[in-house]
Amino acid sequence: METITVDSNPTQEQIYHICERYFELSLKCVKNKNLMDAFQDPAKTVAFLTDGKLDNTYVWIDEGQPWEGCGMRLPQNTRVILDYETTWPTLYFTKKGESKETITIKESPLFVQVFSNGREGIKTLKRELLSENEESKVILPFNTKELENYDAILMMPCFIPNKDMLAKVFCRDNKEVAEIVLSTS
Repeated sequence: METITVDSNPTQEQIYHICERYFELSLKCVKNKNLMDAFQDPAKTVAFLTDGKLDNTYVWIDEGQPWEGCGMRLPQNTRVILDYETTWPTLYFTKKGESKETITIKESPLFVQVFSNGREGIKTLKRELLSENEESKVILPFNTKELENYDAILMMPCFIPNKDMLAKVFCRDNKEVAEIVLSTS
């Protein structure tokens, strides 16, 4: 097997690291029910995705090795919903109180869309197509101090392969042509 060297920038390296750690966590969850239960515990999920710590203590230690997190940075008090049918992350900021205005940051391949759903209806705040070497900068319509007036919910794709299936594809003459993993995510 030959290793291919790819020129990458710090942003691509960071994306690669987060994805690698998230897939590693997802695969480990299938082999360890206690790990899966801990990861899917709403009180601990953010710690698994960020630095692996909750109140300065690692949330998971396996054979003496602590889970040091996936490396994401999330607003404090973010709730995470793991969804088998979601392919790309979506971050929602919903204003507390009666107004229920929601700011949505929706990602897809090389594309970021930010929109607001409030009294004025749905309004696009930003729609940006990115090249592979760019990072997107999203400016929220409120200050850091005002963040405490919003609930943050992150809808994350769930790649734990316990919901996948192995499908064998045959021709009519009963000869197998392919063996593929059909993922629900």
